[in-house]
Amino acid sequence: PMALPEYRLATLRFVYTSKLRRELQYTLQNLRRTLEWSEEPWPVPHRLPRRAFRVTYLKAPFKCKTAQRHYVFSDWRYQFTFRYVTDVRSAVSTVLGSMTPDTSCVCHFSWHFPGAPLYQQLSTSEDVLRVEQELERGLAAVRRKGSDEAERQKGWYGHATHWNTGLKRGPV
Repeated sequence: PMALPEYRLATLRFVYTSKLRRELQYTLQNLRRTLEWSEEPWPVPHRLPRRAFRVTYLKAPFKCKTAQRHYVFSDWRYQFTFRYVTDVRSAVSTVLGSMTPDTSCVCHFSWHFPGAPLYQQLSTSEDVLRVEQELERGLAAVRRKGSDEAERQKGWYGHATHWNTGLKRGPV
């Protein structure tokens, strides 16, 4: 029987997304100012590639079929990762409280159960660190494998591929 207090939050990964670059910069400044007053360490920001959504439609419904309007909507994304979070409520409050109105956030919680006391006796801190790194690498590989399919579901895949990179998504 596992008890809920034995679980701990191993990683809290959150991604800020905004259509406006300045709004995302304001959000990052708010997060930095908030973390100066808390005991949580500053997570290293990781800028994710911009996504572009393209829309093309005819200007008039019945005439001028060659006249088109083409819009490109792009969004800016930053990802942060907190490790070994002790106070979950304050961490989530910090993340969500530093957002501006035009910024959205997606949070990914990774919970960890260290195991029964019998298994904890046999493991050292090096083993725990090695297992955690292997789990992180495995999760990253699964995310990378599914990212192309997720992006394909969002829109026309041809806009996101580049012919001079062997039809890959970008400089990844």
